[in-house]
Amino acid sequence: MTTVDLVKRRTRHLVIVDDRDAQTNWAEHRRADRLPERRVVYVEREAEHPVEREAQWDELSGSVLDAECDSLSLVTVNAVSHAHAAALARHEYAVFNAAVRMGEVIDTHLAYGGRGWIAIRVADGGSDGELYDGYEAARAAQPHPERCTYFPISPLCPWTPRMCEEHLEFMAHMQHGCMVYGTPTCR
Repeated sequence: MTTVDLVKRRTRHLVIVDDRDAQTNWAEHRRADRLPERRVVYVEREAEHPVEREAQWDELSGSVLDAECDSLSLVTVNAVSHAHAAALARHEYAVFNAAVRMGEVIDTHLAYGGRGWIAIRVADGGSDGELYDGYEAARAAQPHPERCTYFPISPLCPWTPRMCEEHLEFMAHMQHGCMVYGTPTCR
């Protein structure tokens, strides 16, 4: 018999996700602002007993392997509900892709010896591809300046993927006003 937990506390959830790109036609792949999306296939709360937990993991990972689909994977997230777990799994994928895109933009400029200010869209980590002389010039060139983050780039200060991810997460929290003393309150 399944019991319903009425207390909203974080527990581990097992999530089967499909990371195959949602857009399939060539025009969609060529769009600069295209955002690949993770599709959540199945969510299950992790069992509390260690033996049940191991059997549960084996069953779900076996299902992923049996599907013979390279884009399926099993991930774990700490969430308060099935819907929250699915949302966190999708968010994690979106942030990862935005950080990768931001890193690629920075690396492209640095590969050509670029120095200057860059505008990065917080939502997807993309850029207009231009380097600017300063913050004001970068901000003025954007159609939606409030949706971007601006900073100087230089070969003397490389960006790691983790730095990109943390910066985009921080800026996203700043944009929707959920920062209190430097800590996000929207978790």
